[in-house]
Amino acid sequence: MPEQVMSNDDIATYLNFEVDPEWVDQNLGVKERRLVSAPTMTSDLAASAIADALERSDVAPETIDLLIVATATPDVQAPSTACIAQYKSGLTNAAAFDISAVCSGFLYALNTASAFIQSGYSKRVMVVGADCFSKVTNWNERDCTFFGDGAGAVILEATETRGTNDLVFDAELFADGRDRDAFKIKSNRDFFEMDGKAVFRAASYAVPRCIANVLSRNGYSSEHIDVVVPHQPSISLLKNIAKKSDICFSKFQTNMDRYANTAAATIPIVLHESVEQEKVNNGDLVLFAAAGAGFTAGAALYRWH
Repeated sequence: MPEQVMSNDDIATYLNFEVDPEWVDQNLGVKERRLVSAPTMTSDLAASAIADALERSDVAPETIDLLIVATATPDVQAPSTACIAQYKSGLTNAAAFDISAVCSGFLYALNTASAFIQSGYSKRVMVVGADCFSKVTNWNERDCTFFGDGAGAVILEATETRGTNDLVFDAELFADGRDRDAFKIKSNRDFFEMDGKAVFRAASYAVPRCIANVLSRNGYSSEHIDVVVPHQPSISLLKNIAKKSDICFSKFQTNMDRYANTAAATIPIVLHESVEQEKVNNGDLVLFAAAGAGFTAGAALYRWH
């Protein structure tokens, strides 16, 4: 996470419009967010997350054979941020490419990595979610309160053995271009444009649908879910998704109060914190869920081990 902190009070004090910090806290669940300094790029955050993942897992960088970076804020239009991060991280043997599904990007990348592994093409994949939304935010608009910057990474590899009741990984992805205008960034030099009500409506439909489908396909109900590691759009949207999916909101892990919505980075960041705080334990059935521009959405099940 970047070191610079901007609170709701900072926005209310220093920016050129009125904003109610209490409203932001109550409706979005956001108290503050982290912002990169001007020279820092998305690839820098991605490289930091990659280095941390390698160190924590005691994995040698040359053993990573594929790098997938999910981002909506690439360093440049071309080449991919993944190729830049690959160079910065020393992943010399890894093929690399970006995935663009905005806030659903990490789940799309996770599912893609799983497919590469199951096909036998890859043995060990680094999946990164990284975004610097401060670079595409108009700080003179109220919507600036939604987003922050950050990155997270996971390493995936094939399981050698599995128990009789050990679901390894399954995902349900969704897209509907009819809602493509609900959120957009016209180019990497433009600010994002968002229709908050349209985003809320689309996500409230798509995410519960993805959750229901992936649970049903694997013979589970909402009662079987131990932990939910969701994208961090807003506290009100997550509560609505929990209600529609019949999942107790206490199972939802959140950190938007400190980081706001870090787009593709939200799930790996909150997963990291949940593991560190021992809120995710061996044998838990973990549900990942996200919604993003496009309109996209996804849900994934993973038996933690």
